[in-house]
Amino acid sequence: MELLQLLFCITLFILPLSIYKFTFLTPNKKHLPPSPPGALPIVGHLRLLFSSTPLHRTLHDISVKSNQYANYMFLKLGTRNVLILSSPASVQECFHKNDVAFANRPHSIATDYISYDYTNVAFANYGPLWRDHRRIITTRFFCTSSLQEWSNVRQDAVRCLLKDLYRSNSSSIVNGGRPQKIDLKLKFFELTFNGMMSMSTGEPIGDGLYHTEKNKWFFELLRNTRMPTLFMIPGDYLPFLRYFDVFNIEKIVANTSKERDAYFKDIVNRFRKEYCEVKKPKSVLDVFFSLQRGDPEQYNDNIIKGMLLTMFGAGIDTSAITLEWAMSLLLNHPEILRKALYEVDNNIEPHRLLKDSDLSNLPYIQSIIQEALRLYPPGPLLLPHEAARECKVEQYDVPSGTIVAVNAWAIHRDPKVWPEPDKFMPERFMQSAQQGDNKDTFKFVPFGIGRRGCPGEGFAMRVMALALGSILRCFEWEKIGDEPINMDMGEGNRHFMPKAKALEVICRPRSEMLNVLNQI
Repeated sequence: MELLQLLFCITLFILPLSIYKFTFLTPNKKHLPPSPPGALPIVGHLRLLFSSTPLHRTLHDISVKSNQYANYMFLKLGTRNVLILSSPASVQECFHKNDVAFANRPHSIATDYISYDYTNVAFANYGPLWRDHRRIITTRFFCTSSLQEWSNVRQDAVRCLLKDLYRSNSSSIVNGGRPQKIDLKLKFFELTFNGMMSMSTGEPIGDGLYHTEKNKWFFELLRNTRMPTLFMIPGDYLPFLRYFDVFNIEKIVANTSKERDAYFKDIVNRFRKEYCEVKKPKSVLDVFFSLQRGDPEQYNDNIIKGMLLTMFGAGIDTSAITLEWAMSLLLNHPEILRKALYEVDNNIEPHRLLKDSDLSNLPYIQSIIQEALRLYPPGPLLLPHEAARECKVEQYDVPSGTIVAVNAWAIHRDPKVWPEPDKFMPERFMQSAQQGDNKDTFKFVPFGIGRRGCPGEGFAMRVMALALGSILRCFEWEKIGDEPINMDMGEGNRHFMPKAKALEVICRPRSEMLNVLNQI
């Protein structure tokens, strides 16, 4: 017993020294990117993760104080290396010239539970499996012809939103009362949930797909439970902390993952019974059921559940958050709201709702969405990448296994790239479109970049533009009486960057649209 105690004490003494020596004292012959001062033994720069300031702002503040970190900043977070990119030039270098080298995803505690053994297309490493699933997504769901086929889903989801907003106010307005307060955060979340559920299962939206007990439960799970990300769990950087999980983080992740898996399993089993072989599949599940019949091992149920998780995870929060920011910006800038309404009213025939085909005539509405994405990218640090091998980036050596994160928020606020970067100015995207200077210049990256960029960008932009144009056309909007002149635009401290304070507003049906709204 005494021998075991002695060995334990020796281990406690030697292990930290060994980690410290290996991490900080071993001669480094590599020319690494610049690293900020203040790294501590063993933990390195890990303290940055626990600042009260959102991480993307903390990293931006460090880079602003010294031009040395304007492009690349190398951090030691415990046992892991992290490279932060904060300029269009560094993004182009890594995800254009060296895209394959950085096409992997890092493993983490959270992804261990939600990736279905890293077969999920969002978290799988670059290779044959990822390429096959990516090909299916881009050619079957988000190519130009498919986007056109999904137009009814987008229109039905927006129609459901308009009906819900109108019903929320109709009784009080008819009775001469004041319109009710609307939680737009919730309404936008319901919009994107309805669209993604219908697209995934083929189920008609009707008055909303979140109304069943099981869907309501999952809807609330999505809204109120956020999976910890790579930059939120200390055990990802100091593995021994997994044995001292005093806040039960891993337990929460495991339980939430089980609940989500059970929900997706129920969906797969329920819609498999309704599936019938058709020449033209009408939903995501139809496509995968068809593939599964041809190759049940390659396209097993875990693959299908992983695809649903990807669709829901990437397509619900992000678009709902962006719409909330866009409406908040418009209410703080009524002159821009008036311009947007003028564009809608002058390009759409009177007394009808917007259609998907109208969006090409509404460039200002689309520019508002882009400007909201620039100022408040829903994933300010994007999804991280990992170096599959040791490589050279400009004059720097990047070790194999290094996590690479893009600070999209910092790039979008860089005064060297964007004139008056903190100003809400949709016109800048109108000018860029006219001049041919678009997001391909690596200065606008809310949907990621390179081969792992979001394939659903086209679908998301259409949903958001159609929703924004429709609610502006059908309703008059105003802040709640006790709101200050400019409402709170504080950011929530999460990986997906929501408003800290949910957007609550008052809306009234526009008189010229009353008959149309009555008929929805």
